[in-house]
Amino acid sequence: MKKQPFFSTSRAAAIAIIIAGVIAIKWCFADASAVQLDWLLRPASKLVTLCSGLTFTPLEGQGYYNAAEKILIAPACSGLNFFLILLATGWCLAAHCPPPARRGHWFLGIAASAYAFTLAANTCRILLAIALYRWRIAYGPFTPERLHRLEGVLVYYLCLCLFVMLLSRLLPSSRQRTTDVPASRPRHGWLVASLYLLFTLGIPLINGAVAKPTLFIEHSLTVLALVIGVALAVKVWRNCQEVRH
Repeated sequence: MKKQPFFSTSRAAAIAIIIAGVIAIKWCFADASAVQLDWLLRPASKLVTLCSGLTFTPLEGQGYYNAAEKILIAPACSGLNFFLILLATGWCLAAHCPPPARRGHWFLGIAASAYAFTLAANTCRILLAIALYRWRIAYGPFTPERLHRLEGVLVYYLCLCLFVMLLSRLLPSSRQRTTDVPASRPRHGWLVASLYLLFTLGIPLINGAVAKPTLFIEHSLTVLALVIGVALAVKVWRNCQEVRH
């Protein structure tokens, strides 16, 4: 039987189409209002209420507001960008390591899982932001705004890595199916990092984020430091595992 390449042209084309499609969705929601993002904002506010006891009421055209703590869950806090990153990453993984049957069901399942995972991650991020606000740990260069941005980047990227780890355990390895190489856990760190950087830095740069160069450079350095740090940590962990075996 003829062996298929590990990364074929057809799979590369499928991944390119998926990425282009998700980017198109992102641009369609570029100026989305609170009403258009209510499918993310409302359940997030309910989950935060369930976990914290804080009550949020709809604020017309702005999102969900808690007057006591002066907390607003606005469109910028919807987690839409994170949802689209999960969607693109999950679908690209499914295209790279196609499931054996019912591929349509897999793609729908990944979309539903990405939505649920987005709500869970965004709830954790908002709860952590509330905790940081209450603890008042801002000091010197670590302003409340920077801490808020840093914890958002940290929570979202770590949750993205967790999502990919869980999905990788479900999807079969293309190398295992197409070659005689023994079964091994697929590694997709390059794809995760590339898509994350594309959606968090590449597209905003094209859309004019460079108009605020200081803020964009600071955000870029934070994102790059996190991605590189996670990659190094994973590499060290894998080296330790290989030494043990």
